[in-house]
Amino acid sequence: MKKIAVLILLLTATIAQAHTLLMNVINNEDNTVTVVGEFSTGDSAAGALIRFESLLSGEILFKQRLPEDSELTAEIPKEPYQIVLDGGPGHTIVKEGIEPLEGFVKEIKAEVIKTSTKLSQASNLTNEWSNPTIILFILGLLLIILTLYISSKNTNKILKQIKQEG
Repeated sequence: MKKIAVLILLLTATIAQAHTLLMNVINNEDNTVTVVGEFSTGDSAAGALIRFESLLSGEILFKQRLPEDSELTAEIPKEPYQIVLDGGPGHTIVKEGIEPLEGFVKEIKAEVIKTSTKLSQASNLTNEWSNPTIILFILGLLLIILTLYISSKNTNKILKQIKQEG
């Protein structure tokens, strides 16, 4: 019976393993950026959607899915932008875009502050506890309480035996 309980516990812990989408943006110093996406578990983020969104209009300047190697190189837009890596529901990362070598125009930078309502927002559901996590937490807490209770009972029995013998 104990072996079955341990096996079920291990399987549940494996299923409950969380993963977070990660994005690395590399400036290639030639007016291109390389975007690398992966999950914290080491799994590839191939197929996740990369978007460059204008900070001025919210317009999509570039859109492409990550290839098999989860690495994509693209030209840097001439206007301020943000890079969005969309790996599905609850897995969206947003980072500020890198400036081109000649920089963005100063008048355009001032307009960026006015327009930010149309843009994608980062969302990562790792702050929420899934049902298997809650169940395992409660189960662990109950096992700790049970262990303390049994330990206390056994300690009292041992102390009574010592008093009777002495």
